[in-house]
Amino acid sequence: MGVTVAKFLTSLIPPLPFLLAGCLPLWVGALLAGVSGLPVRPGVLGAGTLAVLALILAAFAGREAFCPGAGRCPAWKVTFARQPITPAYIALAVAGVLGLALQFGWRTGDATIPLGGLGILGGYFTFAPPLAWHRRGLGEAAGGLCFGLLPVAAGLYLQCGQLLTEVLLYGLPLTFTGFNLFLVYGTPSPGTAPDFRTLAARVAPAAAALIFTINNVLTIIGLALILIFPAASLPWRYGLWPLLILAVINQELVKRKACLDEKRIRLLARLTLTLHLGMGLVFVLMLWQRL
Repeated sequence: MGVTVAKFLTSLIPPLPFLLAGCLPLWVGALLAGVSGLPVRPGVLGAGTLAVLALILAAFAGREAFCPGAGRCPAWKVTFARQPITPAYIALAVAGVLGLALQFGWRTGDATIPLGGLGILGGYFTFAPPLAWHRRGLGEAAGGLCFGLLPVAAGLYLQCGQLLTEVLLYGLPLTFTGFNLFLVYGTPSPGTAPDFRTLAARVAPAAAALIFTINNVLTIIGLALILIFPAASLPWRYGLWPLLILAVINQELVKRKACLDEKRIRLLARLTLTLHLGMGLVFVLMLWQRL
């Protein structure tokens, strides 16, 4: 038993940045409840975090089961599972139980399970049939939603059963960066025939660069709006400046045709992931300071 637990924990190391990237927006939503004068329930936050982790792992397991090696995301190898689909079913079951506990045990509201259902549609079914958004060029949009606006809204709703306009203020920049994150991670290596029909594989490199630029500009605008937002006049607000600089660096890489060079694609992927993680962390610290 101990060996199995150790193997499971070790297997979480490769997808750990994506697990954190999914949880930070949820915490942003939960803290939004606190800064709005509403109670933050630690038990609800803990159960919601575990549910988000389960949904992300279900997506990783679905990728290994239905299209192994797709994109550039790290693989989640569960060596003790006989069938690659088994971890996905277990993760979905865990998320389902937690969803039921949240809605009927903690009484978080009637939209709790529907919000979890959206997470399954945008996560597990990104790779699993019959939807397989990844093969339809829609995986980037699903990923952006599930790593941005959806968890922010869910984090707030689970705490207070309602939504606030600040969900858009923090959720949209995360969504735009999340879209770019999966756009870059779905970019095929230059000069090779793509095995999977991601959005980046469906369009010309110039079109992919334009799509990245649009989302990156929207991210910069979103960060600028948070910077001038009256309630953000606290020391951690200055953490937005490095994020703005990083977004500009990413844009410069795209301007220099990074999609035509494998090393630059990898660098852009790492920097975009860093930007998303940095945004989530700075947003959490800003809101925590307002409590």
